[in-house]
Amino acid sequence: MVETAPVTDELDRYMIEQFKQFHRHPELCDQEKWTTAKIADELHQMAIPILNFPIQSGLVAQIGPGNGPTIALRADIDALPLQEETDLPYKSEISGAAHACGHDFHIAALLGAAKLLKERESQLSGNVRLIFEPGEERHVGAREMIHAGILKDVLAISGIHNMPTIPVGTVGMKIGKLMASNDNFDVTITGVGSHAAMPQTGRDPIVAVANTIMTLQTIVSRNISPSDRLVLTVGAIRGGHVNNVIPESAGFKGTIRTFSEADRKLAKQRFYEIVNATASAYDQTATITWDQGPAPVDNSEAITNLIANQASQFMKVTDAIPSNADDDFAEYEQLIPGCYAFMGSKGQANLHHPDFIANPEGLKYAAKFHEQAALALLAHFNQKDKVE
Repeated sequence: MVETAPVTDELDRYMIEQFKQFHRHPELCDQEKWTTAKIADELHQMAIPILNFPIQSGLVAQIGPGNGPTIALRADIDALPLQEETDLPYKSEISGAAHACGHDFHIAALLGAAKLLKERESQLSGNVRLIFEPGEERHVGAREMIHAGILKDVLAISGIHNMPTIPVGTVGMKIGKLMASNDNFDVTITGVGSHAAMPQTGRDPIVAVANTIMTLQTIVSRNISPSDRLVLTVGAIRGGHVNNVIPESAGFKGTIRTFSEADRKLAKQRFYEIVNATASAYDQTATITWDQGPAPVDNSEAITNLIANQASQFMKVTDAIPSNADDDFAEYEQLIPGCYAFMGSKGQANLHHPDFIANPEGLKYAAKFHEQAALALLAHFNQKDKVE
């Protein structure tokens, strides 16, 4: 068993203060300049060196002797493009941006873990790489950082996402598929505009869009096994400006989430077939923009069991319910074994709501989870080296 280290009241106060500061200053995908500078300043004060990688925002730091195995801990740092609707004294000061997914919680927790690990750096049997990742909300950050080489020599990775449906002091963990893949689509159907009172002189794209959206739901109901999980959601529709004009074009965009690579491929195939065939049936043309996001988060059995066993020494570990949300933590897990966990942050609203706030009472557990995951992984890989 790896010895646990207490989270002091002083460290708890530090993390809560950091949480509030990051909450006040949310920054959107790949615009995290203030956030990156603030994290860098905190790490400099801890005398933790920042590694030199060619990344525009976000940063990577490392604690440890420089030799021995290297493992990684990851936190995402970007905010969402929405207006916060709370009356908190530390509410967002940036119009149109809010930490409505709790990445402020993630940053503060990893900084707290950095303090804990730095205090025992002389006892570490390897290196802990701290990844503060930008651009997760648009699933570009992990790819950018991987391309920059941040996983060099890293043997395994651990991370958390705060979960407002789980009580503080509890962590949800699961071997295998935890979060869904994400594919986003944007479709434009082009017809022929006309006077609304003379539809026979045009080709109405709004009618084509409406029928396409309805038919796309058959992908789930008639192509995917009822025992599998797949969600196809149209989140936005556009077309027309006035009541008496049929527009030249109309469109819609949305997302597809699933846990199966076979279902993911089939859904895309049927999507293209339905959109193009329906447009053709209405004597119109379709243009599809497809954004392939991350694969499902897929946790390693060995790494997850190791971390879960350690976490059970200081908090409640429960079976995580798989989420149809996505996370580009999956990009790391496609290259190295990893464990992603849902950290209890129960509050008044769910993720991505304008009034969402991650409960800062959960920070003490999140920081300790990071620290203990790192220590358990280093002990594991050192033991593995001895056996081999």
